[in-house]
Amino acid sequence: MDALLLVFIKIVVAVTLGFVLRKAKVIDERMQKGLSDILLLAILPFSIVSSSNYEKTPEVTEGMLITLVAALVYYIFSLIAMRLLSKKLPFEEKEKRVFVTMTVFANTGFVGFPLMSALYGNAGLLMAVVFNLAYNLFMYTYGIHLLSGKTGSIKSILTNPVNIASVLAILIFISPFRFNSYVSGPIDLIAAMTVPLSMIIIGSNLAAMPFFKIVSDPKSYLISFMRLIALPGVMLLLMYLAFTGTSMTPETASVTVMMCALPCGSMNVILSEKYDCAPEFAARSTVQSMLICMATLPLFVVICSHLFS
Repeated sequence: MDALLLVFIKIVVAVTLGFVLRKAKVIDERMQKGLSDILLLAILPFSIVSSSNYEKTPEVTEGMLITLVAALVYYIFSLIAMRLLSKKLPFEEKEKRVFVTMTVFANTGFVGFPLMSALYGNAGLLMAVVFNLAYNLFMYTYGIHLLSGKTGSIKSILTNPVNIASVLAILIFISPFRFNSYVSGPIDLIAAMTVPLSMIIIGSNLAAMPFFKIVSDPKSYLISFMRLIALPGVMLLLMYLAFTGTSMTPETASVTVMMCALPCGSMNVILSEKYDCAPEFAARSTVQSMLICMATLPLFVVICSHLFS
């Protein structure tokens, strides 16, 4: 518990720093976009590749396979369930589409990778990488189709730096090859920037949104409930049943649950703006879920640490 508390203290301090820097106008919108691009295009890929320099064990390999299966099941059934639910909601048509993507597609890369790395080390990051591959498969196909009415480009999936790094990391992990210290040292140095930089960007993002609009939107609260409590709650139950009947490791079960308990993905906002599909609604919901997850994420971490011990 002390280790988990230390991780969350570090995260809160970094988020607070980003918030203060944005309020003090040290970080502006242009700088925030630049920092986000650096994180997504360079630092995250280094962090993913760094995780592959981990000792190959049957437990981690099995955990990666379990995570992949769980992720595929999660996306298939949650997309069907949320699409059916959206049709019963008194939302505008574009808001219904945003509701589906916001509830299903979490911030697996921007928040998930740093958090899994901080909580569960390289093994946790490798399993998060596998989960994120399933995210990209569904987000850049059905997600784009839902928001735009068009079919997503396979090229965008294949040329995404995070996807390239993810495949490379898996190939390195399953091979006998490992980096020597002259290679792993510089990679690890850059990878170490992932958690603090991502949390500073999140804090800056929180500071940029009008607080009243965030807390006064009842539609966004429904998204936050489904995204942060309902869907991860279902996954928690399923993984607990699987955990008690198999030799699954606690890290595998915990990572799978936590990857479903993350706030709404920022890619939802980017795509909703690109295709003019209720972008303000998407932005409010994303920021609100980030605020609420400060309470729900520690709760799920504590629950997982007790159930999967």
